[in-house]
Amino acid sequence: MVYTPILFVFLPILASLIVYLFKDERSVKIIFLAQLSLIALFILYALHINGHPEDAMLVFGSLNARFAISFFNDALSLTFVGLSILMWTVITLYTYKTNKGQTQFIFFLMFLEGVFLALLQTNDLFNLFVFLELTTVLVTILIVYKKTGKSFRAGIYYLLLNTVAAMFFLIGIILIYYAYGTINIAILKEEMAFHSGTDTVKLAYVFMMSGISVKAALFPIFTWLPRAHGVAQSTISALLSGLIVKGALYLFIRINREMFALANYGMNDVFFWLGTITALVGVCFALTQKDLKQILAYHTISQVGIMLMGLSSVVHFSYFGGLLHVLNHALFKGLLFLCAGIIIKTYRTKKYDRIHGLFKTMPWLSVLLIIAMLSISGAPFFNGFVSKTMVKYAFKEDPFKMALFSLINLGTITSFIKFSMVLFGPKQVIA
Repeated sequence: MVYTPILFVFLPILASLIVYLFKDERSVKIIFLAQLSLIALFILYALHINGHPEDAMLVFGSLNARFAISFFNDALSLTFVGLSILMWTVITLYTYKTNKGQTQFIFFLMFLEGVFLALLQTNDLFNLFVFLELTTVLVTILIVYKKTGKSFRAGIYYLLLNTVAAMFFLIGIILIYYAYGTINIAILKEEMAFHSGTDTVKLAYVFMMSGISVKAALFPIFTWLPRAHGVAQSTISALLSGLIVKGALYLFIRINREMFALANYGMNDVFFWLGTITALVGVCFALTQKDLKQILAYHTISQVGIMLMGLSSVVHFSYFGGLLHVLNHALFKGLLFLCAGIIIKTYRTKKYDRIHGLFKTMPWLSVLLIIAMLSISGAPFFNGFVSKTMVKYAFKEDPFKMALFSLINLGTITSFIKFSMVLFGPKQVIA
């Protein structure tokens, strides 16, 4: 079981290569075998690590761990790995229905899964950069897959901004290596107190967090996200919103809360207000949209802001609320985008004011859509309510912060009341 993390990476990549080489609809079914294998391996590996925590670190080769390439899996990375496998399994089922004849699309989709799982498990900063860049390139290819003018413009815009973000991250890595002589995250966590007061390390922190902020679509560099969602297929929108953006928040936890924990730069309030502004701006833009996917895209920005409000908190209850909201959002936003994809394909329009009677046309889809909308709105008895309540626990004694949080949530509720108009009215005759 020690080498299972390697299988997490190579199983989906191997499946993608089989699909690409055979270019046959029958070969596409291999992706289901890959996903089922990943699920089984994940369960067995999680149980193994729970009983043998010493096997959490996998070092490649016989080099000193300070310099060797290594994978590391703890509760955080395993949570994200499990979420990724679950999301990709759902996406492959959806893709088989909509894109099973497009073997190149499925090749890139499955290859992206392997790269993303590697990003979540790697324990050295340089490989983290490499997997970030590979993820950016693969997502760009999937965004421009339709090969239209709009998709190329959105894809290039996404590629440029995220490549600049990755370059910032790389500059930070170089400065960290100059100061500490290693890029092993586990070792850096132990040694960060040394040299942390030097300008070199402080500058490294600024560069790394700047790159992560762009990739997380935080204010003010968030415009790439709605552009990408506007042209991407619904499966890619679900992955981009549910997982790829969350990869940046995963890095935020690894770098800011863990690696730089001993440096103690006191940036929690800065990130809290950055999250608050991002959430407010996202929900304001969402309220002005008529395009279904644009509404959901701007709400991704808003919800990322809420997650950051929780993740930046020094109160552990609120921090875990932010982490839980990351997981919850992946589920209900993925469901929203997949439902939106079916609606757009059926009604041949993205404008919510041209869609009516969805409840009479597709009742089961409408039920799923209502569940997802109630979840993102934080309605009681739904998962969004639990995580949002935990996030606001940290500032329950601060009326101003509570008022801001309530305003953000009110905007979300208002926006999805508008979104829900597609459910009502007479049944439309679809040509």
